[in-house]
Amino acid sequence: MGADLTGGPPDVVVGFSAAWSHMGPDDDLADWASAAARRSWELAGVEPSPLDAEILAAEYTVLGKAAFAVPSFGAFVFCPDPSEGVRACVRLIGLRYPPETEDESIVEEFLLPAEQQLLPPQVEQSTGTGLRRIRIRQRAWSADTGNVSDHIAYVFPCDEGAWALTTALPDPREAELLLADLDHLAAGLQLQPAP
Repeated sequence: MGADLTGGPPDVVVGFSAAWSHMGPDDDLADWASAAARRSWELAGVEPSPLDAEILAAEYTVLGKAAFAVPSFGAFVFCPDPSEGVRACVRLIGLRYPPETEDESIVEEFLLPAEQQLLPPQVEQSTGTGLRRIRIRQRAWSADTGNVSDHIAYVFPCDEGAWALTTALPDPREAELLLADLDHLAAGLQLQPAP
């Protein structure tokens, strides 16, 4: 018999800039992707060609589908310039742990197998605004494809469990460029205000 689990972490809200689009688990994928793409073009002040509009909506569709291939509470898709396409997709997941689980044990669950890691994982505690969080950054390679990617997770431990924002970026150089935007999104995760 396993350890007793709690009801899970407290409810949260995520504040994010206009460059991000949020998709909830109950949203219709096609409607959301079309609306998110249209909104991205409107924010850029550009009237896209029908082909460009269709391509961006297709990118949103693919990332939205991938984000919910495994259970999650939401996805955040980053598209600061629609002419360059979607840059990142971040999943929000909730985790339950036995009471008083150590941060190190939670971090361990996010670490990739040692044989996939190209560099030692970078694990950093937050020092900025927002909830206490741990950023885990790993560079890994896939034996199947030979591709290198960066895996980034922001873990928000609570007494009742944890929340996490997770993403994988196929280009480590792109990951470096996006890190400040990802940090900003993570800083926007807050506890749900009491009614």
